[in-house]
Amino acid sequence: MPPEVANLRAQPPGVYLITMGIGDLIWERHGHIEICVRNPDPLDDVCYNYGIGDFGHPLSMGWGFFRGANSFWAGKDRPEQMLAIYRIEDRTVWAQRLPLTDEQAQKMIAKLEYDVLEEHKYYAYDHFDDNCSTRIRNIIDDVTGGALSSMPDDTDDRTEREIIREGFAGMPVPLLITDIAMGRSTDHRPTAYELMFLPQYLRAAVKKKWGIEPVEIFTRKGPPAPTDGSSGRLGFALIILLMTAPAWATRLWGRFQRTGLAIAMVPYLLIGTILTFLAIISPLPYVKFNESCLLFLPLDWCVFFLSPARRVQYARARVVMIGLFFLLLLVGVLKQPLYAELAWPLVPMAVIGFWDSHVAKLRAKPATQTTAAV
Repeated sequence: MPPEVANLRAQPPGVYLITMGIGDLIWERHGHIEICVRNPDPLDDVCYNYGIGDFGHPLSMGWGFFRGANSFWAGKDRPEQMLAIYRIEDRTVWAQRLPLTDEQAQKMIAKLEYDVLEEHKYYAYDHFDDNCSTRIRNIIDDVTGGALSSMPDDTDDRTEREIIREGFAGMPVPLLITDIAMGRSTDHRPTAYELMFLPQYLRAAVKKKWGIEPVEIFTRKGPPAPTDGSSGRLGFALIILLMTAPAWATRLWGRFQRTGLAIAMVPYLLIGTILTFLAIISPLPYVKFNESCLLFLPLDWCVFFLSPARRVQYARARVVMIGLFFLLLLVGVLKQPLYAELAWPLVPMAVIGFWDSHVAKLRAKPATQTTAAV
């Protein structure tokens, strides 16, 4: 018998909150959680999992997630099978026996069994409001008469965005995604109850409410996952400056200006077009209300098709818009931390709006002077 299974079976019969530490993959960086029921007969033990998705087909799963479709579901498994997964993934596992009366335990088990029925098990996953942790949190709160939701709101000033970024420490690309793809709704401070959308905070709340110390039934063997590191924002700002350099460098060179402009603009235009499309089709507030759509405005595609005069007018208007965007960020009207990203549309728009007219004036001066001399 694997030691983690023996450790779980060494605990007395009852209902257990099982939390898993973070793993190495991007979707493992915020932990996981299940409810396990220990019975007098080990053959009757069962675990309930609300975080099942088709991770073998991430594109279809992601499409369902963004559309608010029932892309996740609840299921149940044997404890030894569940624990084998997290032993292979090398993720620490904790167990806490919930202090339920017989009546409360039966009510919880009835709800768990109801949720895994074929006609009830599917749900529209929401990372903050409806996930594997919030579903279990709600069940515990319901059977205990609001024990968790009545806890005092003593959280710190971190926003949901900042909390999510902590889980992605040491992963530059996911950290940048949290800035660009997570909308303004994640820039609010969650209450103590809302904070339990992550397993470690639900585990901490159970410990604080009932004094139940988590029992570590499996310990990660590898090095601990990083908990701090570079935010990635300065590095991304430098990358943006390099990516936009062809816009002015080709103007300076006097050749391949259109190619240089495309190199500078097409990447952010693709991002903006995708984000705007998702904002239109998705019911998720942090996807629908995304300030990146104003910065990476898909309408900027028009500069490749407008007449020269119209293109200059449009570009100047966009420079003004980006300046206003910056001011609204400074005063807190806009929430997303997009300071580094401002340069991405600003540089090519400034080149289009002001460089050409400046160069034209410089070129016109010698001609005027020659005419006067003649």
